[in-house]
Amino acid sequence: MARRKLALTSLPGFDRDVYALPDLRTRKMALDMLTFIRDGRVQGQPLGQHVKTGDLSDCYKFYFDPNGVGKPRYRLVYRYTPNEVEAVAVEAVAVGERSGLDVYLTAAERLGRQSEA
Repeated sequence: MARRKLALTSLPGFDRDVYALPDLRTRKMALDMLTFIRDGRVQGQPLGQHVKTGDLSDCYKFYFDPNGVGKPRYRLVYRYTPNEVEAVAVEAVAVGERSGLDVYLTAAERLGRQSEA
């Protein structure tokens, strides 16, 4: 059975994340990856609930880098809404540099799930 086409949505602030990426090539790749995720061409890894970042258990992470060499430098956090089984949309939560936990902390804040630690 073919999966119906999902919508693409984003949380407030995601657009700012995209514009904060260093160049047009990286911004385009972030948006292209969302389309590929929505279309089922690529899939991220599930996130969980972590003391340092908060509950992101309904979210996924996807690493990417337009250079394509070495360890990817950027990460994208997204989720299926209303949930993965009944998904009608892929919702972009946050995107940014992979170093540190900033993208996860931003995602948890946007979802109102900051860690109490």
